[in-house]
Amino acid sequence: MLVDAHIHLNLGGFSERSFVERFERGSTDQFWVSALQGGYYPTLQDVRLSNDMVHALMERLPGAVLGFAYLNPVHGAEALAELRRCVDDLGFRGIKLWVSTLCDDPSVNPIVEAAISYGMPLLVHCWLKIGGNLPFESTPMHLGRLARRFPEARFIMAHLGGDWEYGLKVARECPNVFVDTSGSLAEMGEIEALVEAIGVERVLFGTDNADLSFCLGKILGAGLSDAQREAIFWRNALTLLPAPPA
Repeated sequence: MLVDAHIHLNLGGFSERSFVERFERGSTDQFWVSALQGGYYPTLQDVRLSNDMVHALMERLPGAVLGFAYLNPVHGAEALAELRRCVDDLGFRGIKLWVSTLCDDPSVNPIVEAAISYGMPLLVHCWLKIGGNLPFESTPMHLGRLARRFPEARFIMAHLGGDWEYGLKVARECPNVFVDTSGSLAEMGEIEALVEAIGVERVLFGTDNADLSFCLGKILGAGLSDAQREAIFWRNALTLLPAPPA
């Protein structure tokens, strides 16, 4: 079994049909999907469109596609209303935060509190760029501050934080931070170091729309046992999800 815990609809040429083909080939059993319409700083209309697009894909591949509600915390009460719509009306199972504001900004607090009440994880974009981050683009250290503020919440640090050594350090210090292995970077020893530092139980497989074979190779080429690979590929992901809607 394989769960892709970080993938986007209509990004990098990955259309609705791409999900169907990958599912029908049997290469992925479950996708945790968000759409990111409107660029880095989306309007409320962009956010709603994104979530509606994901819901349509959920209806096309029921059970195989789990929606993650894309939110812009700057929208305040309207962001919370959109989250309620996504959970109560659309059956979403997680939350996606991207670049619209730093994840440790106070505007994010109500969303995290809502996630705790729903029992759902938050997938948070984190990256640390040598050339400098985008305005309001979170680093692993921002997520670390947020995770310490809300120890009862469960966060997924996207793509090992961009610079995996910084991401590893934050995850080691914050037991409520999981890490997904997606992203464009690969370095010898990074997966083994991550597992040794935080335990295999908090490592998730994801692609972030990168080549599936490349992303699989990160795990298959690492010095891990079969049981550890199985945990990363699907077992760990299932522990994070709230119960499906009735």
